[in-house]
Formats: sequence, C-alpha cells, structure tokens
Amino acid sequence: MKENSGSNRRNFLTTNEAAQRLGVSYYTVYEYIREKRLVAEMVSGVYIIPEKAVEEFKAKPTGRTRVNPPHWRVYRAGAKVRGLDIHVQALPDQQEPLMEKFHLMLEQQQHLFHGTMQRYIFEEENDPSKIIISLIWKDTELPDEQVLHRDLDAFKTAFAGLLNWDTAQYTMKRAIIHT
Repeated sequence: MKENSGSNRRNFLTTNEAAQRLGVSYYTVYEYIREKRLVAEMVSGVYIIPEKAVEEFKAKPTGRTRVNPPHWRVYRAGAKVRGLDIHVQALPDQQEPLMEKFHLMLEQQQHLFHGTMQRYIFEEENDPSKIIISLIWKDTELPDEQVLHRDLDAFKTAFAGLLNWDTAQYTMKRAIIHT
C-alpha cells in the first residue's frame, strides 16, 4: 500500500526556508513580501509563506534594467565623495530578529543619517551574520562629528541586542572616482 506523503507535508515556509529555496537572503524575501511579489501571512509576529508561492515564484528585476553602465566621474568644484563602512557581527541566534528590525527600519524610514546620499546594509554572502553598514556623503554635506556620532549612537542603541558593537570595525574613506 502506497503512503500518501502529501498529507504529512508542510504547506508553509518561514522566511529563512523561503530564502534558502529561492537562493536569496531572507532580507530579500522580506522585500518581496513588502513589494507584494511574494504572498505571506503574519502569524504571531512571524511571516509564513505558502510553499506553493515559493515554488512558483519567479524573480524579476524591479525598476528599469540598465542598458549601459554609468560612466566614471568626479564632482566639479572639488567636492569629494566620503564614506563610512562599519563591519559588525550579528549576535548568536539573532539573525531573524535582526532582519525583522531592518525591515521595520525600512518601513518606518528610521536611521536616515543626516546628509547621506546613499546608505547600504549588506550581509556577507558566505556568512550572513557578518553585516556591513555603508554610509556615503558628498563631503559638502557630511555632518559635523557631533551629529554623526549622535546618529551612530541612536543606531547602535536601536540594534544593541542584535549586533555586537564591541567588535565593530569602522573605516572612513574618500572616493577617488565614482559613478
């Protein structure tokens, strides 16, 4: 007699499971949910995703696809592009709450860092617990140290239970050329 394997099969996946199946980070899964490209339900504060939706999901680029890459350039009148990279480790077993906090930060447009022209939060592909926060300014809009420290302190406080700030590494940089 043949067993019906479908009756014991789960019908829903967590964001982590969906991310593994789709070959993306779970932050990307949250983006797909936010953009309504991937169906999900919130149950007890956690998203669950129908397995069928993940199986049928087709990633497509958002926005316009670039035909030609942008040219290298420098600002006229001597302005420079400045940056700050912060390498920080997620605390053990805090990966999913960290991604939820990043998602909430995105939705509520928090921690915008005065004067920034670009902000990125990366995770290393081979070790998603390693986070890189990259903040970019035109030097004419770079805030004074007091404002920058205030913004950083607020960010560090908000993520204190999720990121290990004791081992964080900070690198200030200046662009030679940029796009």
